[in-house]
Amino acid sequence: MTLVERAAKQFETHSDLRVLFFFDPEEKQRPEVEGWDHESIRCVVGNGARFRLRYRLEQELGEEKVFLYLPKKRPTDWERDPLADLWFANRELRIDREGDFMDEYQLPARYRDLVQQFFEGELEHKGRKRFLSSILQPDRFKEESLKRGLAAYHAKETFDHVRFQSVPKEDQLLAAILTGAAEPEAFDEYQEVCDELGLADDLGRRLSQQFELDTTGLTYEAVETAAHKMKYNLLMRPVDAVRSEDKYRKLKIQSTLVLNQLESMKAGWEENGALEQSPEEVLDRVAAGVDETHLLEVYGPDVTFGYLTPALRQRRITQALSEVKRTPSEAKSSVGELRAIGGPIGRAAEVVWHVSSFYQVLRGYRSMDVGDLRAFVTEYSDDLHRADTAYRKAVGAYRQFRDTAEGPVDAIGDVYNQFLHDYHEEFVHPLNKAWQEELEADPEALGSLPFDRQGQFYDEYLADETQKTAVIISDALRYEVAQELSSRMLQRDSRKQTSLDSMLAALPSVTSVGQAHLLPHDRIHLEGDTPYNDGQSTQGTRNRNKILQAARESAVCARTYQDLKGLSQREGRDLFQEHPLIYVYHDHIDAIGDDRKTEEKVIPAVDEAIRDLQQLVRTLNNWNVYQVLLVADHGFLYMENDPPDAMQESFPEVEGRVFRCNRSIVSKSSTGEGGYRFPLRSVSDIDEDLEVRVPRAVNRYHLQGAGKRYAHGGASLQEMLVPVLTVHKAREDKAEKVGARLLSKERVIRSGFLNVEILQTEAVSSSRQPRTLLVGLYDNDDELISQEKTVTLDSTEEEASGRTQGLKLTLGNQSEGVNFCYLRAYDKEDHDKLNPVIEQRYSVKRLIEPDF
Repeated sequence: MTLVERAAKQFETHSDLRVLFFFDPEEKQRPEVEGWDHESIRCVVGNGARFRLRYRLEQELGEEKVFLYLPKKRPTDWERDPLADLWFANRELRIDREGDFMDEYQLPARYRDLVQQFFEGELEHKGRKRFLSSILQPDRFKEESLKRGLAAYHAKETFDHVRFQSVPKEDQLLAAILTGAAEPEAFDEYQEVCDELGLADDLGRRLSQQFELDTTGLTYEAVETAAHKMKYNLLMRPVDAVRSEDKYRKLKIQSTLVLNQLESMKAGWEENGALEQSPEEVLDRVAAGVDETHLLEVYGPDVTFGYLTPALRQRRITQALSEVKRTPSEAKSSVGELRAIGGPIGRAAEVVWHVSSFYQVLRGYRSMDVGDLRAFVTEYSDDLHRADTAYRKAVGAYRQFRDTAEGPVDAIGDVYNQFLHDYHEEFVHPLNKAWQEELEADPEALGSLPFDRQGQFYDEYLADETQKTAVIISDALRYEVAQELSSRMLQRDSRKQTSLDSMLAALPSVTSVGQAHLLPHDRIHLEGDTPYNDGQSTQGTRNRNKILQAARESAVCARTYQDLKGLSQREGRDLFQEHPLIYVYHDHIDAIGDDRKTEEKVIPAVDEAIRDLQQLVRTLNNWNVYQVLLVADHGFLYMENDPPDAMQESFPEVEGRVFRCNRSIVSKSSTGEGGYRFPLRSVSDIDEDLEVRVPRAVNRYHLQGAGKRYAHGGASLQEMLVPVLTVHKAREDKAEKVGARLLSKERVIRSGFLNVEILQTEAVSSSRQPRTLLVGLYDNDDELISQEKTVTLDSTEEEASGRTQGLKLTLGNQSEGVNFCYLRAYDKEDHDKLNPVIEQRYSVKRLIEPDF
């Protein structure tokens, strides 16, 4: 490209350009200048006096575009140069690589020396340019930002856990340097690169300012001291007075401004996905010299620290383990905030939480013998089912913890094994022993209970139904699982309204019998072990379809879950247009649990089934089916360990055996003691002169090839109490949102940050939908002076302690001079922030202090 073409391109690119400077001290381009030929750009050779040249450019050529050729070096100091104003207001043409770079990014001429300093080996590379793209702009390119960008680029190239994709803020760069100090060899390499590039002094000064250091160098020792100061001051910020016994007291930072910057730095660090290690992890390694156990000894076990280090988190877990059985509520309180942090500690906290939840349920009962049959059904459906949920959740959580634990698991393992023992000995065995003894004493009383029996399902829920309805029969969806499913649906969709009823399954609680009872029928009889409804076999969807259509002609049909999964939206809508009532058969829990090879996977299978059913309900809603009933043929029992020999019973001697499994046997008669027996007519709609025999409590019959952990077929509450979960999809939100209340009583901010607890005043339910809050601190002019936190209130916990959330708000630098402020929580849908859900005034103390 010729000089004329380069100049023309500059004037074309920059419409406001009037004078284009070109310095040529060696006069290499003079031949092109002497042959200048451009109709709209005048070439002026600046050989004369500068004042005269300036006058000519401003007065005589004021309306023309001028290419100013200067056969001399560019001035190093423009302060007294008559052309300075013109140079700053216009542009300079450069035809070297650095010049091309500056032209590419339209950088002002005053940064030429800076570009030259870092071009070779740095700015010339595409990777650097991509990384620095956010600052390679005329209005953002500064010496400080370039040096920060290069320091960040080499940090991400050198340190394993730094993943910057673009130029970060300064405090995040310093956080990356602290992260790098956890890798001493890599830090030495980084320090060497920064020295070579001339970046070390700037970084050292910034470290000194950020952490009140006595040195301004970028050394490992300086970074280690910075980490010590950060850890100590973040821990000790809520502590009012430093004690003389505190051997780390010399690390105390006095300036509240610097302390606020540390808090802000930590908050940004936690939110920055490019820093893969949390501040707690890094400070635990780099600042190991600050031993928090010493601080506990000096300030006492009741001291509140600014954050929980890994050691303090482990101490919380240890403390909670000692409280799990004796004071489960306190154990849950100890680990509540740890559940969200992930990693081994988060998984350990999850185990403790669910084990404690189990013991919390048990503490409400002196005995598992709760009364008559009605009391058993009421107590289990209202409350006791939560013990089974806690057991299932604890087992799943412990498996995750055990499989990913990085160290010994003995302490948690001991508590967990005791919990497994107590689940059987203190809950499931005594509960079902008492229930089944009561049932055996008067099985006819089942008919007078104010609860539907499985055989009444069609008549009670569907016989008079006219709107489009899907009945999903999920094999082994026991009551407590349906409760969780209901909660998840309410959390995800505010327009869903659910109601959960309990229903007593027929005995034996096996798939064939349960499925038959859920179909319309007048009489059920057995041919072999196969149920027939009014003379029609109930096995397979074809036969079930005949039974349904006999009850309501073409308005009903039966399909499998897999059948529906393959349909498009149009096909699904057409199907329900033709058949307004459809039975959908879903089998996941039972398919996994009934196979001895996979029965231990029934815990994750429950979660998978819940996800299946959530998606199926959404699909049905999209097909304009707004009423869905989820029911089960039976429930199940599950033990994490193989049942001991004492739980294995031999089958009784029987006459005329019809059916048997590891939890029941159906025959004409049986002999021998042990277990319980019921007339089949009393516990089902099967019109046969037979009896059902089940083993004691939750024992299993010894059956070759059958699984031992997962079982059903018997008369336990977990097997017999099944759900009827009705899901309505409203066309618009009708439920009110849950309320929110501030629990914290303190009304003074003393240390630049505020810890608060927010209570979700009601559990999410059909009448109360979730709410998302935006929480922050505001000054008297309604300006945000802290970071804004998002709090989602979607808990379905019945206990209020399970519906509290803690959060920490840190005052930013914009809070200087503020003596009071307001905590405000706005509903996320209140876009203009007009009506705070929570508003509380706070005084601000110790915000402005002398720096010396």
